[in-house]
Amino acid sequence: MNMRTFADQVAETVIKGYNELSSKGKPCIRSNGVKEWTVLAGIVAVDDVAEEFRLLTIGTGLKATPDVELIRSQGRIVHDCHAEIVCLRAFNALLLKEFQNVKDGRDSFLVEQKAAEYFKIKEKWHFAMYISRIPCGDASMGVLVDADDAEIFDYDELDDDYAKKQYIDPEIHSIIRGRANYALRNVVRTKPGRADSNITLSKSCSDKLTMKQLTSLCNSLTWCLLDAPVYLNFVILPKRYENQVKRINETFLGRLKDRNSHNFEIQFCNIPFPDDKHTESQQPCFSSCLCLFSSIGKHSEIILNGVKLGFYVKGNKPLRKNCQSCISRYALWNEFKKIKTVPSELDYLSFKSSLVDRINIVTKAKKELSPCGWISTYRDTSI
Repeated sequence: MNMRTFADQVAETVIKGYNELSSKGKPCIRSNGVKEWTVLAGIVAVDDVAEEFRLLTIGTGLKATPDVELIRSQGRIVHDCHAEIVCLRAFNALLLKEFQNVKDGRDSFLVEQKAAEYFKIKEKWHFAMYISRIPCGDASMGVLVDADDAEIFDYDELDDDYAKKQYIDPEIHSIIRGRANYALRNVVRTKPGRADSNITLSKSCSDKLTMKQLTSLCNSLTWCLLDAPVYLNFVILPKRYENQVKRINETFLGRLKDRNSHNFEIQFCNIPFPDDKHTESQQPCFSSCLCLFSSIGKHSEIILNGVKLGFYVKGNKPLRKNCQSCISRYALWNEFKKIKTVPSELDYLSFKSSLVDRINIVTKAKKELSPCGWISTYRDTSI
């Protein structure tokens, strides 16, 4: 299979699926005439032999939830609504749906029963992710387009007090806030980029995708149910980033020294995404779209402020009933408990911390990316 054609086919598969979704939640033209834009990501299952491309999940978005919002979450608020992460979370939601299908005696195009409580991905499939823009964080530092979206001055020329503001924790110099000190490479960065926004502590898509080469596409729930974790084989980016390939490879491949990492291959496509940013006057779309393409049909949602569209409550008030998206911790944890029996008092984070083998891999990945230490998001759990 021609590799250039392969990249284009993956991109076409994702964009075609996106175009077929409802316009609700997608970029629009605001009442003041300003046009919106967004980022699109999608995961495609590829059968090399049959040259089959099967769309699994789609995610859009550019927003991250401030850490302070998570105090009332109880697993219901999605922390990170950047397209890549929405897409990855949707992939795990899809796996849980497919596991349940098989458990109920239905056929699945993607998975099969391995043992009484375990499943496996069908051997014919490999996985590719298309992303319409270079992932935020380390990979994107060389292609800063929006001067108003980043602090693009040289921190070496600033006084010590201001330079310290690039750090969330002054003792941890390997984690930088947003796009501060853009010239600094091989560091972990948080979202979002603007210094005047509420802090999220959610790590950049560059960092999260890099870690996935060690930790796999699986979250703790699907990790527990699969006979072996599944990894991303390809990442497809638009051709305009091809001149950044060395820097991109340094971000995703050069920062991991562990020989057990499953490195994905970066490829470039020629297919344009219609809702990308084309002019400086365009503004980011506030909402995120997601779609799961399962064996029994398609399920789509729109997320705004980390919850389903129309369910957000401002301030410190309790969240509304049924506000959670299907990719939230609350929803994924409850889907998991339909498949595997766990003690009724066990919460999501306690279960997650019980997976010692996976915890060791995650810890190793964090140390590789940030040797000075790690800064975690708020401990948002669910019963």
